[in-house]
Amino acid sequence: MEVNKNKIVNSIIAHTSAGSLPWQFDMTREFADKVCRQFQCISADEFMENHLFRSKYKQNSKLPDGQELDIFGVTWSKSPEGGDVGIVTDHPLKEPSFSGYTFPEIRKDFAASLCDILESKKNELFTMFSITMGFFERAWSLRGMEPLMLDMMMNEKFAMELFRKIEEHHLALLDVVLDRDFDALYFGDDWGQQKGLIMGPPMWRKYIKPSMERIFSKVKSKGKKIVLHSCGDLRDIFPEVIEMGVDVYNTLQPEIYNLKKMKREYGKDITFYGGISTQQFLPFATPLEVYNKTQEVMNILGPDEGYILAPTHAITPDIPLENILTMLKVGKGESFK
Repeated sequence: MEVNKNKIVNSIIAHTSAGSLPWQFDMTREFADKVCRQFQCISADEFMENHLFRSKYKQNSKLPDGQELDIFGVTWSKSPEGGDVGIVTDHPLKEPSFSGYTFPEIRKDFAASLCDILESKKNELFTMFSITMGFFERAWSLRGMEPLMLDMMMNEKFAMELFRKIEEHHLALLDVVLDRDFDALYFGDDWGQQKGLIMGPPMWRKYIKPSMERIFSKVKSKGKKIVLHSCGDLRDIFPEVIEMGVDVYNTLQPEIYNLKKMKREYGKDITFYGGISTQQFLPFATPLEVYNKTQEVMNILGPDEGYILAPTHAITPDIPLENILTMLKVGKGESFK
């Protein structure tokens, strides 16, 4: 019998019984290529039988020197240490001024083409329109991390205007896509570090929360779910994240969070997505250790639904393929052999 993965994920988010937990293995390009070479498959996502599908509003252009220019005019270098995302090598806003810089127009045709793909997948998978470098990340990519942090403390007028312009861009993009038939908006925006928020709770509440509340409210007004990806430690603001309307939180790093405590305190209000560490566990563990750890995490986060089994981040090539296949076995309910 064919499984409707869209229905399973929506049931899990609604905290109603789906009969099984969904899983998702996001992969770097290098790891996905390794899967396809090993198993002679065309799609690593299909091979892994993933339950979620994401279309990214990301359309970089190649520069003559091999670097890439993103939609906002930020220059990126792709290198082994940067992974699929890359490293910013040139920030357009070198001074706290918008002189000479114009925010991009919405690429309506491109956004529509992404929605076409999502609609073609919706009957089978849980579909997400993804805004990468979501808000704080977009600000620092334009300005630079250290200059932005200084602006937030010393150039309040400029910082407020920068965040306002990013908000206006995102709201205009949502006007283009929200009436299309897909399940969720996926926002990638790292706010945390290994301990605490990068900018601290007061600055987050001043500059980031108000705009994100308005963006999330617009998404909710169209009946869409909100998936928030943020690496790092959000414990200081987690109740506010839930109040803002986030339905699914990724990545839930076990290096940072006590999984039992998070499930006990917030599990009834949000769905967790992640929980198996790509940082300190999966690259180094044996398959048996992975099998036992995956069962343990599912037993902690799986009761009363509200959990999507996944590594904490996109799988990198240093993680043994056998470890990921072992996680998949647990998700399918298969025994360790």
